[in-house]
Amino acid sequence: MCTDSIGAYAAVLFSLGMEKDLELLGSDEEEKRRYRELNLKMRKRAMKRPKEKKIIKGDGPMIYITGDCHGEFEKFDIDLFPEQKEMTKEDFMIICGDFGGIWDKDASGGWETKMLEELEGKPFTTLFVDGNHENFDRLYNYPVEEWNGGKVHKIRPSVIHLMRGHVFTIAGKKIFTFGGAKSHDISGGILEYDDPDFYKKRMALEENFKSYRVNHYSWWEQELPSEEEMMEGITNLQAHGNEVDFIVSHCCAASTQALIGGGKYKRDYLNEYLEKICQSVQFKKWFFGHYHDNKNINAQEILLYEQIIRIV
Repeated sequence: MCTDSIGAYAAVLFSLGMEKDLELLGSDEEEKRRYRELNLKMRKRAMKRPKEKKIIKGDGPMIYITGDCHGEFEKFDIDLFPEQKEMTKEDFMIICGDFGGIWDKDASGGWETKMLEELEGKPFTTLFVDGNHENFDRLYNYPVEEWNGGKVHKIRPSVIHLMRGHVFTIAGKKIFTFGGAKSHDISGGILEYDDPDFYKKRMALEENFKSYRVNHYSWWEQELPSEEEMMEGITNLQAHGNEVDFIVSHCCAASTQALIGGGKYKRDYLNEYLEKICQSVQFKKWFFGHYHDNKNINAQEILLYEQIIRIV
């Protein structure tokens, strides 16, 4: 029931109740007058709609940040994220990997095109680092452009992939980005679609409830970075004196992952690389996704999933 209906219904109840109570008060006119005044105040309170929360724009651009989307962007609906009413294309929403908007095997189909156009139609600019669930065959096929100090792929004019190992200046803040992560949902291995035994192997895995991925369809080796990407990250950080405001990644440093999983997740060379970054770079906050939770790991490192927070 909407607020207006609740208020009107309550006001009617107050009126009916008042008539009954006035009968009980008998001939005491002073008590009746006080009762009428009290009843009027209660009716006004019942009809009063709650005020909408005031969103403070501030003087400069805003930056919000969130976790994995996997191609589902309902969290940006106006009802769930009303703050966008005060945003423009000069304001930003950053996604910490597993964007999932570039996923289909071939060029964008109807669903994907519609979803990307809806994102483009948002009042803000969408930025994302890649995760492990992206179609890298297609993502890396977009032209590389320079934007705000680093390299990007522009999926749409205001839907932008922040490439690995770059330092961007966004809303006056220096932000180091490094996407990618090792998939945890491949206990059954990686299948090749052109394998003559593909369907037989897939059926055996599904019967045994084993998770698997298919190469170039739901898994890509580029989920983990190349040596070139890692070296470029080190070089770009050194060019900024190994000091930034924020770090945005998909997975996290090895020591941080140990705190999250308690031994559940195996360390890999990307975790080790990010550990070196964590130990050698001065930063105010580090935001990451991948582990499907919302949690402050410590004063500096923040794990995000569904939650959207403002950082500038």
